[in-house]
Parts: sequence; structure tokens; C-alpha cells
Amino acid sequence: MAQINDSQRDGAVTLPATTVDRRPLTDQVADYVRDLIIQDILKPGDPINVQSICETLQISQTPLREALKMLAAQRLVDMKPNKRVVVASLDGREVENMLVVYTEMEKLAGRLAAQHATTADIKVLQQHEQALMAAFEAGESLRYFHANQAFHLALVRASHNEALVEVHANLNARLYRTRFKGNQLNHRRGDWQVVAEEHGEILRAIIEQDGERCAALLSQHLNGARFSLRE
Repeated sequence: MAQINDSQRDGAVTLPATTVDRRPLTDQVADYVRDLIIQDILKPGDPINVQSICETLQISQTPLREALKMLAAQRLVDMKPNKRVVVASLDGREVENMLVVYTEMEKLAGRLAAQHATTADIKVLQQHEQALMAAFEAGESLRYFHANQAFHLALVRASHNEALVEVHANLNARLYRTRFKGNQLNHRRGDWQVVAEEHGEILRAIIEQDGERCAALLSQHLNGARFSLRE
């Protein structure tokens, strides 16, 4: 995808072309901008060039403004005076604190999923696990990231605890860029295959209704990425 150079810091970013699907337009636009952010095409502090994005997607400003409100609620962008919007910044301590909480939530979700996951839940998790392994084998990091996200969100939904699902989804959105960076580090360090295959072990623990093993596997899986981000 396109990269920003120094001459583009004023917001005149060369944006990648894309197509849209049949989901609500605001959701599609939010996903597009979110992907620009997580891939560092738009970096922390960079302005969001509304006109460029509207021209790239061939849309009016209304759905983009609504999408930016969604991203602001997830704290991925900051709304400034005079309708300026910039990519949000997170300091290292804030990220570390969120990752600690995120890991504990997923461990709880793993224990609950092992107790409450239905046949339908297991089928969805299997589909996502197959999708992420296919993306891994194809070497497609962004597609892998989205499949990985889908797996973890489905795991939490399999807990059948709506409060946990809601809180986890909110924190997950704020950690989007951080988790993508963690995936990239695993790729560069040669750990990608190990991390990808851990999903199968996590799924097996849920199928076997072994909540403690599932929680332990999730702890190992998520802490590995967390510790690599410190280096």
C-alpha cells in the first residue's frame, strides 16, 4: 500500500484505491481509514485529509464524517477545533496497561467459552482459524490480521457474556494498531508460524472444555506479542 513521505505531511497523502461492499457505507469507510492507521500509512499525529479520502472512495463527506466519529469514539483519531481530525497517539505506558487488561479479559473469555460455546460457536471459530492459516500460508499480513481479529472476537462472543463482549470490543478497537504491529513483529522475527498455529491449540482446548488450559494458552499467545512490542 501507499507510503507517506515528508512532502505529504501536510495531509496530501497518496491513498490506495479500494472497492466497497454491501455493508453500511459508514462502516466500510471506517474500516478503510482504520486500515490506513494500523498499517502506518497514516501515522500518529497525521491529519486526516477528508477531501483526498472522499475522492479516493468516490463518496461525499457525510459518511466519512460519521466514520470519523466512530473512530474518535474508539480513540483511533482525535477531533480538533475547526473540524480538523488527526490520528491519535498512545504512549507506551497506556498501551502496556491496556494490553494487561486485554489479556486478562481474553483469559476469562477462554474459560467461559470452554463452558458455554455452542456447536455454532465452534464452527465459526474453526472457519476463522482456517482463514487465518490460509492468510499465513499466502503471506498476506493484512488479511491474516483481519482473520486473527475475527477469531479473537468470536472467541469472546462464545463466552456468552454480553458485558465481557462489549468491554472487550471497545478495548480491542483502541488496540487495533498495536496488535497489527505485534503481528508484523512476529512475522519479521520468524515467529509467525508458531503464533498462527497457537490458534488451533486454543480452539482445541475450547472443544475439549478445558477452560484453564485455554486461559493458559491465551496468556502465552497474547503475552508473546506484548513482550515483543517492548523490544
